[in-house]
Amino acid sequence: MQEKPSSIQPSFSLKGVSDPFLLVILLCVILTSCSEVTIPSGENQSTITGRSQHTEHATICSTKSDKTNAAISVIVDCSSPTGLSQFSPGISHVDNTLTYPWGNNDSSAIDNVKSLIKQGIPFENTPIMAWGAPDPWPDPSQPEPSNWGYLNGRLQQILQTGGTPIITLCEAPWWMKGQLQPDGSTLSLQPSDEWSAIAYNSRIMDTKMNAWLHLVQRVAERYMAPPYNVRYFQVWNELKGYENPITNAYDYSTSPGDPGGPNAKHGYTYMYNLVYERLMQVARSLGIPTDSVKVGGPYVGVDTWGSKNQSKLSTISKAYGTYDQRSLDVVLYWLRHKAGAGFITFDGGNGNSDNINLANPFVAAEKFADMVTWIRSLNNTRYPGATTLPIWLAEWYATSYNNTPNNQLNDAIKSYAMIKFLKAGGAVALSWGGLGDGESDTGFWTPTTAGGGKALPLYYSTKAFKDYFPPGTKIYKTVVSSPESVEALASANNIMLVNKTAKSLTVDVNGFIVSLSPYQVHVIS
Repeated sequence: MQEKPSSIQPSFSLKGVSDPFLLVILLCVILTSCSEVTIPSGENQSTITGRSQHTEHATICSTKSDKTNAAISVIVDCSSPTGLSQFSPGISHVDNTLTYPWGNNDSSAIDNVKSLIKQGIPFENTPIMAWGAPDPWPDPSQPEPSNWGYLNGRLQQILQTGGTPIITLCEAPWWMKGQLQPDGSTLSLQPSDEWSAIAYNSRIMDTKMNAWLHLVQRVAERYMAPPYNVRYFQVWNELKGYENPITNAYDYSTSPGDPGGPNAKHGYTYMYNLVYERLMQVARSLGIPTDSVKVGGPYVGVDTWGSKNQSKLSTISKAYGTYDQRSLDVVLYWLRHKAGAGFITFDGGNGNSDNINLANPFVAAEKFADMVTWIRSLNNTRYPGATTLPIWLAEWYATSYNNTPNNQLNDAIKSYAMIKFLKAGGAVALSWGGLGDGESDTGFWTPTTAGGGKALPLYYSTKAFKDYFPPGTKIYKTVVSSPESVEALASANNIMLVNKTAKSLTVDVNGFIVSLSPYQVHVIS
């Protein structure tokens, strides 16, 4: 059998070169060209630098730390592993930007985005209705939900793009919901309320819980089975409708409320537990091992405040703000009283709820990691699962606070947030759509109109997390001489650097010199 040639071939030979001076020059050229290979990445991409290795087992850890003139040093300490990555990026499909025909959507742009998802975003979530998805059971006179076409299409799209599917059991048909009023009464929704603000801020009526559970059951029966094989479920969305205007707090208890009349007074954990048990029931009926079905809650929005002039502040304060006790109470109660869970999920942003932002957006983007650290610090006996269950971000927002989106700055802030989240032990992080909000930040790609669907810098950084730091990757301690300027994430073979400044920097990574442009996210491989 003919030996397979190397994929990297020398472009010239030294045979016949007799001039010693010329020989030295040529050798220097060869060695220099082999020391660093920068993969062409285009204007909007994060940069990945390949380093040729002289031995099969050479790693970042074996790079010599020679003294250089770089202003900033990063030392990867491979004698100090800090843990294993549990991190995976994901996306929630929350609009019709991938639907064709629809509005001004372009099929080629949509195909581009689907290809990007397949290559770089492993988890994909969809709500059962709202945010682009229609009501599966709009007519209460019908005995069964039957409007499955759109949801079928979303799940098929997730399969086509190679995603691990997640379903969020949130929102519900108008006729199942009501909104608790300040006088203790409940306002029942009407058909015209289906997509209004009140619908998004209502909970299931106490008297309609069985109808809701029947819908949950039909969703589970349909999508746990092949070809969809859904195994991950989130329950509700940000405790919408569970805000109690009388107590100025969430109704998160296991109380069934008042099913004797048209009331919306039950607690979130009561509803969650019923949904959990129904999902397990469906799994058993389908012959699916119940331990393979992962259900997450409480999906509460975690608020922080810049001002101390708030009535529900916790004792947990960071440089960026003080945590709202009401959000923390939901997590604590749910952990103690849940019937079971496969993961813990919450959401939040790096901006404070009162728009009084005390720290720069990078510091404030540590909020997600800080929540993971707080949950992990809880007593696991009192709060079962606090130290063991995977911790997800159902939604997360990390912006520059202003209304002038900058692709590089957006990438740097979000990549920094996810490095911190990963290091803290966070698992799946679901981005809310692929476009960003278009005002204070940008997303993974450009709009899916003609000529669009092009990847933005954040996409390439997200793909780098998936490719180079997937679950199971051993993470090592990094020491950065100027942590206010640079963040680093290291495995044995790869290191991600984030320039947190608006200036170019030169960084020494274990003797390997890297130049970073403003807000650049750079991977050495």
